[in-house]
Amino acid sequence: MNQPKINWSNDVSKKMSAYNTKCVVGLDRDGTINEDIGTYIKNPDDLKPIKGSLEAVAKIRNLGHKIVIITNQGGIEKGVVTQQEVDSVNQQLMDYLGQAGCRDINALYYSASSRKNDMYARPNTGMFKRCEKENPDIKFSKGFYVGDKLSDLKAAHKVGALPILVRTGYGEKTEKELNKFAYKAIKKRTKIFDNLSDFANWLESNYA
Repeated sequence: MNQPKINWSNDVSKKMSAYNTKCVVGLDRDGTINEDIGTYIKNPDDLKPIKGSLEAVAKIRNLGHKIVIITNQGGIEKGVVTQQEVDSVNQQLMDYLGQAGCRDINALYYSASSRKNDMYARPNTGMFKRCEKENPDIKFSKGFYVGDKLSDLKAAHKVGALPILVRTGYGEKTEKELNKFAYKAIKKRTKIFDNLSDFANWLESNYA
């Protein structure tokens, strides 16, 4: 089975020619596709997919949507995890996705920090804008971004994507935070699902 192709955030050597025609679906990683273990994942063996998430990504891809994984990995700058460890964990995720029937994804980007003044760290939009520059057929303003944290929803809102909140990971906590007046505009645009699988089913029903 062909494994998904990856565009690494730190060294994009070539652009993948996308053959799918529908809008982009951006995905957070930890807490959205795989379980958030409360710390940075260093060992591929510690990557535990959330039930049904891999199949959901495969369904989204097979529906014809572009897929980009965008994730903060601030542990690199903190010295908690190395870039090589992050790459190995991401490769494990790609292997899992391939086994679940996802033929490939368009790109994967990660930031090496979580600093507020880092243009690439969410909720800042640097990774999204770089992705659009390197993949001209991708426009987040016409697509979705799925995550479990407020920073995910903020980034989606800033870049013009439809924010999608899943209740996995920190999602239930984030749902409560959305009730604060400061997040009124984001809440109004956000759609909420129990998990990535439910979102994929909704996408299939509404954007097939």
